[in-house]
Amino acid sequence: MADDDRFENNVLSMTTAHPGWTVHVQVKAHKPGTSERWVEEEGVFPVVGWAVVACHYRDGSVRNKVEPVFLTVGGRLERESLYRWQYTELEPPAGQPRTTVSFEIRSPSVLVAEEAGAGPETAVN
Repeated sequence: MADDDRFENNVLSMTTAHPGWTVHVQVKAHKPGTSERWVEEEGVFPVVGWAVVACHYRDGSVRNKVEPVFLTVGGRLERESLYRWQYTELEPPAGQPRTTVSFEIRSPSVLVAEEAGAGPETAVN
């Protein structure tokens, strides 16, 4: 399976999300051969739905996964695996950084706790 094939995932179904869910997304860069790392892009986006996605893996297996569907600053709807595919570069050209994407899904109670000054580890769902 080629690297791009693992992102050829199929949406099986979707549903709307309850208000208040968000996803914190970071596009991280790492310069190969060094310990140099940085965050290239970062954002917190509202989750507007949930998608059940058939995810294809390198070993040829397919497993279903629930992914957030979120609204970007530009007004585009994205889902986790598609967004990850668009911004990940695992084998960059020589001299270019390797990029990966991380997602942290935040429930409405985490957002309320953070606004009150508590960290996400103290929030109760």
